[in-house]
Amino acid sequence: MTGPPAAPAAAQAGPLPLYLALAAYAVAAVSAGLSRGRRTARELSAASLIASVLGLALQLGFIVFRTTATGFLPFASRFESMALFAVSVQAIGLIVYLVTRQNSVKLGADAVSVVLLVGALMPVGLHPGGNLNPILNSPWFAFHILVSFGGYACFTVGLVWSVAFLRDRLLDFNPSVRRRLSIAGLLLLGAGIMTGAMWADSSWGTYWGWDPKESWALLTWTLAMAGLHLAGTRTRRWPAVLGFGLVFATMMFTFIGINLLKWGLHRY
Repeated sequence: MTGPPAAPAAAQAGPLPLYLALAAYAVAAVSAGLSRGRRTARELSAASLIASVLGLALQLGFIVFRTTATGFLPFASRFESMALFAVSVQAIGLIVYLVTRQNSVKLGADAVSVVLLVGALMPVGLHPGGNLNPILNSPWFAFHILVSFGGYACFTVGLVWSVAFLRDRLLDFNPSVRRRLSIAGLLLLGAGIMTGAMWADSSWGTYWGWDPKESWALLTWTLAMAGLHLAGTRTRRWPAVLGFGLVFATMMFTFIGINLLKWGLHRY
C-alpha cells in the first residue's frame, strides 16, 4: 500500500517566519513592560508597536505562503490552529492597545502570543502543509475557524485587560472596554458555532450532534453571555477578572482539554 501523496515542496518550507514572529512578539512584550515609568517610555512604546506589527506581518506572510502552496487556508492541524490563535490574540491586543494606549494590556497580549506560538512550534511541532481531509474541504470550514478564533482572542484579551487593571491601580478601569470585548467575542464565537453547524450539516447531514466540542463551545458562549449581563456597567475589578477567567477556562478546555481526553470527532 502507498501512503497519501506528499505535500508540495513549497508547503513544507521551514517555520523560520514563525520563529522570527516569536522573537518579534518577545521584543514587543519586553519593550511594553520596560516602558512603564521610564523616561524613554515613548521610544519603548514605539519599539513595542513596531515589533508587534512586524510579528503580525511575518505570521500573516506565513499563512499566505502556505495558502498559495497548498490551495487552502492552513487551519487544518493543531499546529496551524495554535499559530492562528497566537496571531489572533496579537491582532486583537494590538487593536486594544491602539485604542487605549495601555502598555500593561499590550504586555499581557504579547506574552500570551509568545506562549501560544511556543506551544505551536515546540510541544505540538511544525506540521507540513499538504493534503486536506475531504470532510474539511468546505467553504464553511475556513470561515468557522476564522471567526471562532477571533472570538477566542477577544475573550483572551478581555482577561488580559481585566488582570492588568486589577494589578495596576493607577490605570483607569473603563468598563466600556470590557463590554466591547465581550460583545465582540460573543458575536464572533456565535458566528463560529452557527457556521460550524452549517458545515456539519453539509458534511454529516445534521446541524447539531452534541459532540463534546460543540457542547463546550456552546457552554463557553453561554457563560460569556451571562457574564456580560451580570457585569452590566459596574466598574468593580474582581468580577471582570472572574467572569473572563471562567470563560477562558472553559474555552481552553474546549480547545485543548477535549483533544487530550480524546473525546468526540474533532481533531482540535
